[in-house]
Amino acid sequence: MIEHGGNVYKFSRILNRKPSELLDFSANINPLGFPKGIEEYLYQSLSNIVYYPDPEYTELREEIAKYINLRPKNILVGNGAIEIISLCIQSVMKDAIIPIPTFSEYARICKINSLKTEYFPMKNDLSLDIEALISHLKAKKYSMLILCNPNNPTGKLIDITSLKFLLEETAKLDISVILDEAFIEFTEDYPKHSAVTLVEVYPNLCVVRCFTKFFGLPGLRLGYGIASEEFIDKMRERVLPWSVNILADLAGRYVLRDKKFMEETRELIKLERRFLTEELSRIGWVHPYRSQANFILIKVDIDTSILEDYLLKKGILVRNCKNFEGLDGSYIRLAVKGHNSNIRLIEALNAFSNL
Repeated sequence: MIEHGGNVYKFSRILNRKPSELLDFSANINPLGFPKGIEEYLYQSLSNIVYYPDPEYTELREEIAKYINLRPKNILVGNGAIEIISLCIQSVMKDAIIPIPTFSEYARICKINSLKTEYFPMKNDLSLDIEALISHLKAKKYSMLILCNPNNPTGKLIDITSLKFLLEETAKLDISVILDEAFIEFTEDYPKHSAVTLVEVYPNLCVVRCFTKFFGLPGLRLGYGIASEEFIDKMRERVLPWSVNILADLAGRYVLRDKKFMEETRELIKLERRFLTEELSRIGWVHPYRSQANFILIKVDIDTSILEDYLLKKGILVRNCKNFEGLDGSYIRLAVKGHNSNIRLIEALNAFSNL
């Protein structure tokens, strides 16, 4: 089983095939890859590796600030979203509540830091009941709420109106909110439902973003946090120097200028998400959940381990979700990829039906 998606190296060794020969639906990475021109840009920039990165990452934060329409002082960059999430949690260092199912690293980081964690279950349709959550927060004392929007692995989106309501109530209760927006840029109405501009209204909020998914740069490890100056200062006290290498710094600045790539990505994901959802719905034993992200969660009426092994023999990787808190062994997450890849997946699933 894949603990996290994207472990192509492990399965290339098992299958004795090159990673590039595998069709990886387990990792939710932009099917377009990264923006054009970045390879040549980084190659021409290799001479910079003889210098330390700018410890303040001034130019990168300025570029991010322009992208999200905020100020650089509201931004902290880190070695992927994971480092930012860890810094957020360490800045609060109090008991947390986490709606599930969701990304497992939130709870793991809390555990590493000896913090008590409680889970709050989603509804039967795997959406979050905001009013029930608020009632629960009022009934019991928590200091930190960790959310993912759109949520991983469900793809469910909390709309901006509901988010504002939740932030208003958590502010009254003095609860810090860590909001992971790793997949928000794939949503159809982006940036309508993003909470980045709300950090100026709610000092209890920290929004986490990354370059991994949307910009197709998982190997460079680059993420950033957006919060009030006070929250950012607390995080900065705990950050290690030079945690972002100079090539990641340069790549981040480069990709944020490519508006055409962003538009093409959203259009592709919109079309292929719809196509894949419709095709999956035609397979009797597959039940897809409507998603606003670049992946689709499916519930199947068969043993997911058997299906996973069958697809693996065909060089197709999927994300078995049985290690997600709140899900059983009947769920699989599928990335939305390019049209030909999506067709190949559907053909493999139909072939499995005929066994």
